[in-house]
Amino acid sequence: MIKSFSIFFVAAGIVGLLFALFPTLRICHKADKHFTAWRILGAFIMFFVIGYFSFLYILQSQELVPYTYLLIAVVLFGGSIFVALVIRLSLHSIEELQKAAAVERHHALHDGLTDLPNRTLLHERIDQAILDAKRSDRPIAVLLMDLDRFKEINDTLGHYYGDYVLQLIAPRLRSCIRESDTIARLGGDEFAVVLPGVNLEKAAAISDEMVRVMEESFQIEGNDLHLDISIGIAMFPEHGLESDTLLQHADVAMYVAKRSEGNYAVYDAAQDEHSMNRLMLTVELRKAVEAEQLVLYYQPKFSLAEGRVCGVEALVRWRHPDHSQLVLPNDFIPVAEQTGLIRPLTYWVLDTAFAQFSSWQQAGYHIPIAINLSAKNLHDGEAYAQIRELLEKWKIDAHNITLEITESSMMADPDRAFRVIEDLHGLGIQFAIDDFGTGYSSLAYLKRLPASEVKIDKSFVMDMISDENDRVIVKSTIDLANNMGLRPIAEGVERKDVMEKLIELGCETVQGFYICRPLPPEEVLARIDTLNGKEPPLSPHTRLSY
Repeated sequence: MIKSFSIFFVAAGIVGLLFALFPTLRICHKADKHFTAWRILGAFIMFFVIGYFSFLYILQSQELVPYTYLLIAVVLFGGSIFVALVIRLSLHSIEELQKAAAVERHHALHDGLTDLPNRTLLHERIDQAILDAKRSDRPIAVLLMDLDRFKEINDTLGHYYGDYVLQLIAPRLRSCIRESDTIARLGGDEFAVVLPGVNLEKAAAISDEMVRVMEESFQIEGNDLHLDISIGIAMFPEHGLESDTLLQHADVAMYVAKRSEGNYAVYDAAQDEHSMNRLMLTVELRKAVEAEQLVLYYQPKFSLAEGRVCGVEALVRWRHPDHSQLVLPNDFIPVAEQTGLIRPLTYWVLDTAFAQFSSWQQAGYHIPIAINLSAKNLHDGEAYAQIRELLEKWKIDAHNITLEITESSMMADPDRAFRVIEDLHGLGIQFAIDDFGTGYSSLAYLKRLPASEVKIDKSFVMDMISDENDRVIVKSTIDLANNMGLRPIAEGVERKDVMEKLIELGCETVQGFYICRPLPPEEVLARIDTLNGKEPPLSPHTRLSY
């Protein structure tokens, strides 16, 4: 009986060791660290198995087995079970850790919202594609894209639906490319696609297909939502040999596409130089707003009917430390609009102009001020609150402030722009239609706008004496404004004969270098006193560029 039990426990121990040996071999294949130690442990298990078989042979060769042999057999059985449990638990722990590491790596390399590869994994994929392309001498196309006016979706519908739209976009873009291609989300509404082995012609065709699928409406809460996309294309090796360079150049091309009529653009080195200048200008402009490098000049508007100055237009200038002359708004306002700096810049202009009006009023001067608003301001939900706050801050009657807007500034979202305009007009703010005739001239908009002035663009006024078409446009605009009860204001008056012709045509107000060039506050007051004391000068000021 003792012999039988001893043999049973030793045999069971052998089974237990063999049961531990196979997980040990699996651990050797899985372990990233301590590989040698696990192999040594496996060798020890094999050594123990041989020892167990040797003891089993001794038991079988003896007729009488003492109790000590039974005790040794039980200990050997317990040891094998212990080793088997430890090995099994170790294997389970390693597998769980590897699963957790895999999940963590997936999260580190993929976007949490769309589960697409993120920027880090995108760089890895591009670098791998470059290595393969160098071996096979094949091109690579890198596409960078973002959604136009996606911010309006978040502002209108909320971030929940904005995120939902982003989740719907990924499958549509994926349908345009191969399984081997990579599509990644870089953040926000920006996506990138890597197309190994694809030439420029094929990349352009894929871009067209992406634009087409994005034009199909998205169903959001029963509403049809349409999105536009801008795509920049950079090619390996023509436009870069590294992932960073390719993505940077695709980004440059994407912004070119945004400014052009097409939905995609191919990288051009000449555009890159302009983009770098724009980037540097953006950084410097941000500093300019904070460092008070901006100044306001004022140009009088002269009423021909009253024979005196009826107001001034505030014009921002940049006193750049590296430029000998003031930087004019045409050189930095477009950059401010594209980068979002237009909001703090406009707030600074409004605050400074309102402060100047208050200062003049306290000094006994009543000089209404006109200030330009951009398209970004008209679609800014905070514009109304900011202007109301500034009116209260400087204790200004809103009727003394005119905001100049262009027709084209309302085209992106007319309903929203009209709401902002009507709210501001409710405060008493006056409105002037600036650069009339150069944008989307619409009599329907003109009728709806609570405007009191129409400003005739200088491009028609300056050459109206020699160009009959310009003269006809100016006369028609003056007649239209007068018939609608609006004040026509001619910009760009630089010569006496032009002003005399405007008087003949019935124009009520003029503005330009013939009357007065833009001047700083302390100088413009003296000029206004001169203009209000006599007729406009018969000799023009030196003609300067706007």
